[in-house]
Amino acid sequence: MNAGRHDLWFCVKSRPRQESVAARNLTSLGGVEVLMPRVRRRRLGHDGPKHVVEPLFPGYLFARYEPEESHGPVRGTRGVLHVVSKAGKAVEVEDSVIAELRNLGPDATLTLEDPLPEIGGRVRIIRGVFEGGEGEVLRLASPQRRIAILMALLGSDQPVELSLDDVESLTDET
Repeated sequence: MNAGRHDLWFCVKSRPRQESVAARNLTSLGGVEVLMPRVRRRRLGHDGPKHVVEPLFPGYLFARYEPEESHGPVRGTRGVLHVVSKAGKAVEVEDSVIAELRNLGPDATLTLEDPLPEIGGRVRIIRGVFEGGEGEVLRLASPQRRIAILMALLGSDQPVELSLDDVESLTDET
């Protein structure tokens, strides 16, 4: 960094679903540091569960640059809609906010995993033949990601074994 230079963090609004495009192009400007926090989570798709990584703040990323030199080029970067501002002045992001985001790890990715149901807890079946049914967890077989639940079927309680991906835990509010 040059002596006297004062790089600040700003929040940048990207064009819809173009956070990665904006980040890549901002980085290529030179003199611009980019932080695009992400979240890794399990999503249930039509072909089963899969892990996806997506922006933690959809449509936003953070850029550190010297505003006097780079504000215009940043605003004109492909993928960028605008720099978040208030009363016509770009809003600075506190270093403490950036430090917290960096605490997520080297690539600023938060990992969210669905907690496993507990034995004795209640679950709802979210897919398959018994979809919509509920039951009590009898046992978990974690290497195979299987769960055995007790369901009321045909007038009596019956144990049913399913994939963990086919159930969701019920909370007291449900």
